[in-house]
Parts: sequence; C-alpha cells; structure tokens
Amino acid sequence: MASPIRQRWFTPYAFLAPAIAVLGVFFLLAMVQVLYYSFTRYTPFSVDGPRWVGLENYRRLLLTERFWFCLGNSFLYLLVTPALMALSLWAAMVVESALRWAKGLRLVLFLPVVTPTIVAAIAWAVVLREDGGLINTMLGLVGIDRVPWLTEPPFTLISAMFVTLWKGFGFYMMVFLAGLLAVPKELKEAAAIDGASRFGVFRHVTLPALWPVLTLVFIISSISALKVFEEIYVTARGVPVEQQTAVPLIYLEAFEKGDYGMASAIGITLFLIILAFSLVNLRLSSRRDPAAT
Repeated sequence: MASPIRQRWFTPYAFLAPAIAVLGVFFLLAMVQVLYYSFTRYTPFSVDGPRWVGLENYRRLLLTERFWFCLGNSFLYLLVTPALMALSLWAAMVVESALRWAKGLRLVLFLPVVTPTIVAAIAWAVVLREDGGLINTMLGLVGIDRVPWLTEPPFTLISAMFVTLWKGFGFYMMVFLAGLLAVPKELKEAAAIDGASRFGVFRHVTLPALWPVLTLVFIISSISALKVFEEIYVTARGVPVEQQTAVPLIYLEAFEKGDYGMASAIGITLFLIILAFSLVNLRLSSRRDPAAT
C-alpha cells in the first residue's frame, strides 16, 4: 500500500493525466505530424504516402507572391487589435461605473461572445451586402454611393474586422473588468484627494495597474487576428485569395488543391511568425511595465 506522502505526490498528476493525454494526441502529436508533412510532397492521390523533399516546400513558398500578399493582409488585419482593446476597455469602464444595471449591461455586451462565429459572420454579410444591405441602404439615404464591402479591397478585410470586433469585444471587456475591479480603491481615492482629475486618476493609477492585463489582451487579440479564418471565409467568400489572409491560403492549398505539404509549410511558417511576434511583444511590454520601474 502506497504511503500518504507518495499518494500526495501522485494525486495532482493523476488529475492532469486526461488533459495531458488529450493535448498530447490532438495538439502535440498533430503538430509534429504537420511539421513532418511540411518537408514532404504529399497529396490525397499519393500512392506511396508522403515523399521527403526537404526544404523544397519552404523554398517554393518564399518565392510565391501569393503568400506574401496574404501574409501582408494578415498583418493589416492587426489594425483591429487597438480598436478592439479601446472598445473593450471603454465598455469595461462603463460596466464598472454602472453599479445598478451592471449585470444586465454585462450580459448584453457579452452575448456576441457566445454567438457562433459563422452565424455572426453570416449576419454581418447580410448587413454589409452591396444590394439591399442595411449599411449601404443607410448610406444611400444620406447620398453616399454603395460600398462594395464584400467584393473589393480593402473593404473585404474591413468587413471581416467588423465581425471580429463585434464578436470579441465582450470577452476582452470581461478581462478588463476583472483588472479594473482588482485596482485598489484606496489608491484612486488618495489620488482624487490629492487633486487629480478623473483622467488623472485613470492615467496615473488605473492604467499602470492594468498594464499586465493590457499586455495579455494585446497578445491574445493579436494572435487571434493573425490566425483569423471564419470571418474571412464567410465575408470574403469568392474573392481572390490574394485579398484574404494567410489561413485561408492554407485552406486553399490543403482542401482545394490537395497539396498537404505546401499547406503544412504555410502553417508552420505562420506559427513561427506568431511565436516570434508574441515573444517580442512580451519582451517589450516587460521593459515598459510601469510596475517594474
């Protein structure tokens, strides 16, 4: 019979084992498989399975203009991040100040988060439709020509950004709200007693306390923007892939062309770009952290 000390050591790992098994099979093992495929020539019609070609897929990828167009669009899509952060922080501050009806307001603002992304994208595609769409109808009432939101650049990306903004700000609002509620009230009251305005309290007390939350939201929302797919797939469906982002290009190569090797190479390249982007931002944010100075 195992001793109590040994049982105590083994217990947390026993609880973690199911999650580790799921992550190992469906994430780590899948990632290793994709990495292997990126060095092979592999199609659905390959009789002998994947054929090793080394760095050939990566060489072809870097020489393809389509990849660079899509990657550039992915970085343009990052413009949604500051708008998303500003809107989420503003909504969190409104909810925090609205003490009587905060619960109802929080529920309403969080509803888009639980809406399936495909459903949200389809709804926005109807709203943004060039003929008969709500936004173009309203623009026509004030004498503005119809905007091709779903068919021409740069409006195709802007339309997908609307969906991302509407779908995601409720989640980040809750993250900011948790950060705002964690700011000590004593510090705010002391700053107000010293004569600081509401903006001064926010700038010198609230914002420095929120810095770790701001960093977290910026990195998570940036990663989500770089790997966006559903919004682009619905709102920009039918437009050339050069007007879309990198993940739709992976879908095109894998499921329409059947080139699994090239699709895997694009996926690994995008993963490395996102990893480098996140590490750089973590390093820069740690240097600028007001709490560390």
